[in-house]
Amino acid sequence: MIFQLTSVLLLSACLNQVTSSEVTDWKMEKADLICAAKFNVLKEQFYSMFDDNLKLINPDDELVKKFTRCWMLENGIIDGAGNLNLGIYKIWYTTYGYEYLGKDNVEKYKIEDREISFDKAVVDCQTQMGVTLNIKDKEPHFYNCIISTISAL
Repeated sequence: MIFQLTSVLLLSACLNQVTSSEVTDWKMEKADLICAAKFNVLKEQFYSMFDDNLKLINPDDELVKKFTRCWMLENGIIDGAGNLNLGIYKIWYTTYGYEYLGKDNVEKYKIEDREISFDKAVVDCQTQMGVTLNIKDKEPHFYNCIISTISAL
């Protein structure tokens, strides 16, 4: 009970740190807020994890590893064993990934092309990293590989 109350208070404190103008500038997902509260990551710390292309700056940092795993779990992108749910990841990639990088114009970046890009990115990243559907302990690097494909467009 005390743990649940503490978690709620931390999440509430984290939510209060995010102003509406900041959300407009760079949206924070529910999973971001949950993981920020779980690991006591302040807003500034959160923002400092990423470069301008949403790539994790230090993917080998322990906090970044924990945060990325938490984020992927909260979004349903991976399960507890580290297995990818490609359907959910594709939805995030084709919507939020493009939106956060300012590439949400569906005339220019057609949904079908985004889906093809994701499928290709998954195969390329799996090959590059020597993984299949299990990315346990490689979540930040896999995320960076996937998000890089949008940035390259």
